[in-house]
Amino acid sequence: MEVLTVLGLLTASWGVYSVWIWWRERKMLPKLVDKSVLITGCDTGFGNLLARRLDQLGLRVFAGCLTEAGVAELRQSCSERLQPIQLDVSSSDSVQQAFLAVKNSVGGKGLWGLVNNAGIFGPIGSVEWPSIADYQAVLNVNLLGLIDVTRTFLPLLKKSRGRVVNVSSVGGRFAAPFSTPYAVSKYGVEAYSDSLRRGMRCFGISVHIIEPEKFSTSIVLEENIRKSLHRTWESLSSETKEEYGRDYVDEIEKGYNDGSYKDPAVVAMAMEHALCAAYPRSRYEVDWGARWVAIPLTWLPTDLGDYVIRLLLPWMTPVPAACK
Repeated sequence: MEVLTVLGLLTASWGVYSVWIWWRERKMLPKLVDKSVLITGCDTGFGNLLARRLDQLGLRVFAGCLTEAGVAELRQSCSERLQPIQLDVSSSDSVQQAFLAVKNSVGGKGLWGLVNNAGIFGPIGSVEWPSIADYQAVLNVNLLGLIDVTRTFLPLLKKSRGRVVNVSSVGGRFAAPFSTPYAVSKYGVEAYSDSLRRGMRCFGISVHIIEPEKFSTSIVLEENIRKSLHRTWESLSSETKEEYGRDYVDEIEKGYNDGSYKDPAVVAMAMEHALCAAYPRSRYEVDWGARWVAIPLTWLPTDLGDYVIRLLLPWMTPVPAACK
C-alpha cells in the first residue's frame, strides 16, 4: 500500500511539473521586431523554413545560403527585412565576409541569434567504407564550419546577450554504423555545444541543441541516399564487395527508404522556440522516435543496448555475407 501511495505521489508530482513546464514555455519574448538572427544553410530544408517563419514574425533575418540560387529564391519570396547572403561555412574567408556584412548592418545592437543549421550527410555504408577524405569533407561543414561561424560571431552575440542554436541530430547521441562520418560530426557538435553553453553562461549567452530524428529534407531524399550508397559501393575493392555482398547494400537502402520521414516544419518550430521563447530548453529532442526510442537506448548498459538494437532494428546492423 505504501508503495502505491509513493507511486501515486510521484505520478501526480510529475503531472504538475509537466503542466507547469508547458505553461512556462508558452511565453514568448517581447519586441521580436528589434532582434536580428543569422541562419546558416538556408538554401533548402530546416534553414529555409526557419528563415521564412522568422521573417513573418518580424525579426531581421540574415539567411546564409551556399548557392546564388538560394539567395535569389529567398530574396524574391520574403520581405525586405530578410537579407540573404552567400555563405560557405567550410570557408573561413566566406565566414569573415558574412561577419562583416552582418556587423555593418546591426551596428552596436549586436546579433540576437545564431542558428548553425548548415550540414551534409556524407557517404553511406559500412563503418570501414568511407575514406579519410570523406570524414574530412563532412567534418569541415558539420563541425569545423559550425565552430568557425560560432567563434567569429560571438562578439556580436555578447553585445546582445543572445542565443546560439546548434542543429545536431539524434545521430549525435545514437551512432549507426552506416552513417559514421555524419555521426562523428554530430557527436562533436554535442560536445562543442555543451562546452559552449557552460563557458558562455557568464556572458549571458545561452546555447540550445536541436536533435531531429528522420525528417524529409534534401540531404535524405531517397534518390540522394541511393546515389550516395551506390557511389560508395562502387568505390570499394572487389575483395570488399565479395566480403559484404550485395544484400548488405540492399538492406541499408531498404531501411533508409522506409517512408518514415516526417514534416521538417516541426524542426523549424523547435528552432523558432529556442530563439523566441522567454524560457527556451537547452535541448530539443524533436519527435517521439528520438525522445522515446533512440536516446533512451543509449542509457542502457552498452552490451545490452547493442543487443536491443540488433533485435529491434535489424536494418541498422545488417550482417555482411562473410559473417553469415
